[in-house]
Amino acid sequence: SEGDGRLDFDIPEAGLDKDALTDELNKLIERDMEIDIRWITDEELEAQPELVRTMAVKPPMGTGKVRLIAIGDVDLQPCGGTHVARTSEIRPVTVTKIEKKGAQNRRVRLSLQK
Repeated sequence: SEGDGRLDFDIPEAGLDKDALTDELNKLIERDMEIDIRWITDEELEAQPELVRTMAVKPPMGTGKVRLIAIGDVDLQPCGGTHVARTSEIRPVTVTKIEKKGAQNRRVRLSLQK
């Protein structure tokens, strides 16, 4: 529903705590980091496999160039989706549920705070 989202991680269950994740996510949002868009070629992405963080969603390749999204100094990866211009555009969030989706996969569900 509107205002709800999910994040998928390939990590063991140990160490995931809803309250701690809520606090850390909101600290990142409050940092007001700029979202920077860069472009590289398909070949440059193939030479940098460390940029691909998950195999669940394939990078948007095939047109000869790939859009990279940099979130401050926190994250850099290929993405074809929509993004805010700055993290401060996101309202505070609450982690509502952590689901086990496989041996290593954890789905974190979150909701925008009212």
